[in-house]
Amino acid sequence: MFGYAAKEVKGQPLDILLPVRVAAAHRGEIRTFAQSPASARRMSERTRIAGRRKDGTEFPAEASISKVGVPGSITFTAILRDVTERVAAEEKIIAALREKEVLLREIHHRVKNNLQVVASLLGLQARGATDEQMRKMLLASQNRVHTMALLHECLYQSQNLAQVDFPDYIRQLVPHLYHSFEIPTGRIRLETKLVHLYLDLDAAVACGLIINELVSNSLKYAFPDRSEGVIQIELTSQDHTAQLIVADNGVGQKSPFDLANAKTLGLRLVRTLAEQLGGTIEMRTNGGVEARLTFPVG
Repeated sequence: MFGYAAKEVKGQPLDILLPVRVAAAHRGEIRTFAQSPASARRMSERTRIAGRRKDGTEFPAEASISKVGVPGSITFTAILRDVTERVAAEEKIIAALREKEVLLREIHHRVKNNLQVVASLLGLQARGATDEQMRKMLLASQNRVHTMALLHECLYQSQNLAQVDFPDYIRQLVPHLYHSFEIPTGRIRLETKLVHLYLDLDAAVACGLIINELVSNSLKYAFPDRSEGVIQIELTSQDHTAQLIVADNGVGQKSPFDLANAKTLGLRLVRTLAEQLGGTIEMRTNGGVEARLTFPVG
């Protein structure tokens, strides 16, 4: 393994089998082990160790050491294994994982770009629409597409490509909706109370679209005649269950909500997405509108 004949190393210090940079640390480790009550241990448990061959080349290794005490001295026995092949295989796996991570980031980036193109096209069509109802429908679709594009942008920038930092996503999504509806600064105040929660992409898309619909409805209908008000968003999580509350203190609605027979696309979408999450959603009006979504996480 080291390239020596037995007679060349017999009687020599163990340092000749070690890289110069680690020899002193190795001696200190031996002294510490000699004074410890343990009779055996793996060497350099926190870092990879290396051996040095006769020709000066180094190789990765793992070693264990044991000791036997006899009157007046301690005898050490060390077992060393060359793990060059295993290390090479590990590095190959790490390189492959890095390549896949780069690919995933590129996919999220391209999906975001394509969705942004679709959103821009919808915006262009909305500006050219002569029918006001059609213009509003196109702008609503544009916001829905942007909601999904923003998720892919969050994943592209995140260290975790499997899950979305949902509170951070909410903080980016809602200001966009305010800007889309041209809400003057300070007229409708936003209050948030968000626990730290990560969601997988499917759950984040569903929740993001639900927030988009609920906040959009509040911005469009809750505060007529440019009145002032507050929109509150609360996100909590406990025992593998999350709860999302979106509420406003606007004019409310005269009749109770009937999501099962909702006629508007937005509320039908909210109901369908809640079902996809495996959750439930309740909406009530009493001096404003409050929507309460409960769904499983983890």
